[in-house]
Amino acid sequence: MQNESIALQAKVFLYHLNNANNENGFRAKESWKFSQVSEQGKAEIEHDYFPTVSFRVDPKKIHDFAASVLSQLKGQPKVNVPDLNVSIQTGSEYFIAFSPDRVIR
Repeated sequence: MQNESIALQAKVFLYHLNNANNENGFRAKESWKFSQVSEQGKAEIEHDYFPTVSFRVDPKKIHDFAASVLSQLKGQPKVNVPDLNVSIQTGSEYFIAFSPDRVIR
């Protein structure tokens, strides 16, 4: 049951990621990057990049959530994530996606 909940949360995250990808007119060369961050790290990324997609996850389950997102990502051909590594901050409670190509100036 717990794994189903994580898989469902990952599916919802990918739904929002796909919507952000479509609504913001991402080109094939533009990509997304994933990070596990604290609340402060989330605020910094949201300040520096647009769009972002974030999801609050129980810190005990965040690694399982990240693995589920990465495994389900194969079913999202329009979402370009060339680097499947997830950067991790200590005290992570948010899983966030942002495009390093779209810096707020």
